[in-house]
Amino acid sequence: MTSVRPALIRTVRPLATVGACVALVAACSNASTSPGSPTTVPSLAAAAGTPATSSLTSTSTPTSAPRVAALPPELNAGTPEACDPTDTGKSCLAPGTYRLTGGPDAWPVMITIDVPAGWFEPGPFDTGWDAVLVESGPDTQYDNSGWGVQFTTVGDVYRDPCDVSKGTIPASQVATPRELAVAIAAWPGFAATAASPVAVDGHSGLAFTLSRTAKGCGLGTSWRSASNGLVNAYPFASGRTYSTTMRIVDTGHGLLVIRAVDFPNTSPWELGLGVAQSATRHAADQPKLQAILDSIRLTDWPAST
Repeated sequence: MTSVRPALIRTVRPLATVGACVALVAACSNASTSPGSPTTVPSLAAAAGTPATSSLTSTSTPTSAPRVAALPPELNAGTPEACDPTDTGKSCLAPGTYRLTGGPDAWPVMITIDVPAGWFEPGPFDTGWDAVLVESGPDTQYDNSGWGVQFTTVGDVYRDPCDVSKGTIPASQVATPRELAVAIAAWPGFAATAASPVAVDGHSGLAFTLSRTAKGCGLGTSWRSASNGLVNAYPFASGRTYSTTMRIVDTGHGLLVIRAVDFPNTSPWELGLGVAQSATRHAADQPKLQAILDSIRLTDWPAST
């Protein structure tokens, strides 16, 4: 199998916090009448012949500016945390809710996920491409696992992820979940299951599983992101046993592709680090991956971003 190691790089980014809450409260103002010349306004009852009892009073109420909700921190600004007691380099993220790295120039909507303990953001990736992976552990010196979920936008799509010389399909021709699913199903040397409807946080799309049917071609190249970042075809291009579940979601502002590993065995990245093949290496990680997928939230960007 072709090595996939050179192109996945971990970065531990500086700690930062994101978001602020602002509340402005306006003072109440009460109108007052002159002591020497009281003013009264006839009520409906007085107009009908009954004594008037209403006096002119202020009806103003306190007002306040809308509260600006704090945004979750970006993945690259999360708090570093040790993956386990032997990890002195703090290779993982503190568990919590995060948004994908990048703003409206990178993502059609704000995408948030819940990250469990023992997971991290690899990188650097190009704009419009992010991921969270489980940490591989001390047998790889916490170098990476290549096992988890990726998020990407979509621009031009390569006709063959293992041979970029065959050119691309223009973004305008793969602008819907159906069009992109058809383009992927036509990739030579790959097999896709029938696409079925899926919903992600109320947004409709299509889901299917993609596998390599020929010899692996390493990382491969699947498409350009909507902001022209180069997106690889890992892990499904790396060999026959690395099936990947694709969820193509119509966010209402552009496509979002969620690519989740669909195998429990040792990843091609870990094999490149010398880890032995195991059919169950990531079996215990699969429920956590599903929990991340279930936590995905897609919301419009706040006007202030």
